Amino acid sequence: MERTIEELDLRTLTDEHIATLNAFSNLMSAESRPEDPPTPVEVTTASLRNIPDFVDAKGYVIADDTGEWIAAAQAVSINTGDNPHALQVSIAVVADHRRQGIARRLLERVAAVAEQWDKTLLIGSTSERVQAGAAFATALGADAGLEAHVNRLLLAEVDRDMVQRWVEEGPARAPGYSLTGFDGRCPDDLIEDVVDVLHVMNDAPRDKLQLEDQRLTVDQFRAQEKMALASGQEAWWLFARHDSSGQLVGLTDVAWRPDQSDTVYQGNTGVRPEHRGHALGKWLKAAMLLRIFAERPDAVDIRTGNADSNDAMLGINRALGFKPFIANTAWQVSLDQVRTYLQRT
Repeated sequence: MERTIEELDLRTLTDEHIATLNAFSNLMSAESRPEDPPTPVEVTTASLRNIPDFVDAKGYVIADDTGEWIAAAQAVSINTGDNPHALQVSIAVVADHRRQGIARRLLERVAAVAEQWDKTLLIGSTSERVQAGAAFATALGADAGLEAHVNRLLLAEVDRDMVQRWVEEGPARAPGYSLTGFDGRCPDDLIEDVVDVLHVMNDAPRDKLQLEDQRLTVDQFRAQEKMALASGQEAWWLFARHDSSGQLVGLTDVAWRPDQSDTVYQGNTGVRPEHRGHALGKWLKAAMLLRIFAERPDAVDIRTGNADSNDAMLGINRALGFKPFIANTAWQVSLDQVRTYLQRT
């Protein structure tokens, strides 16, 4: 008997639905990241209750006879005016229920959303730890657009003398620059400068992904910030400032949640092209590390995502001791290719 697919509005889920979604997400995470603790339902609830207004999201689930989810899919459109052709997609099936055509059925629903929202490109990611994902993407005819890794730094193995030296050398290697930062919510008097310097992240490699630069607005930053803070995330931001102009020219940021106290997540790190060559990236990363040592003494590791082709960032990370932890692939496939796949299977 073919099980029913239920459509969900992710903005208006009941508490019961959120609890079921959270349990399903933790089940899937236990397969792909068994070393991490489960996410508390309160964190998932806070995130879903604070989805930014510029995000459209639809969910589809299939449950077993007990009501437990055995598969789920999401289709997400980021409506900022950038990359209007792209739809972010995820499809997950519990291991015991794979190879039964369930992912294909969910893909049909996702393709219908793509048509409804005038999307021509579907983008999703897979982990090397769940081989079924890459197998499905390959069968679909998707293109491996970006190869990346979660890279991991074990804090007990860090050369702390080197990190201290990088901080001490910072002012000498970058005369005319200083570091400044904030924790949590961005101060109103800095918000426009912060949003502007974040655009340096458009220089990060996208390899073959058919995506253009993203231009963040203040309102969009605030909406993303609200969602993160509501979920209990604590964020630290550090910037390199060009003293004579007052311009923020580089940044690094990290995030931490009490329910995942062993791990600090490294977010953005970048420097404006015209201000490179002064080791500002090293100074920023090292200064943040010293703070983590002092104020997060129980943290075990730092994790960050990097494209495998990002030689500049990987050079700094490898010098600090980051090592490949989990390989991920971002896949892209045209809606036309999806239609062809669905017609022939």
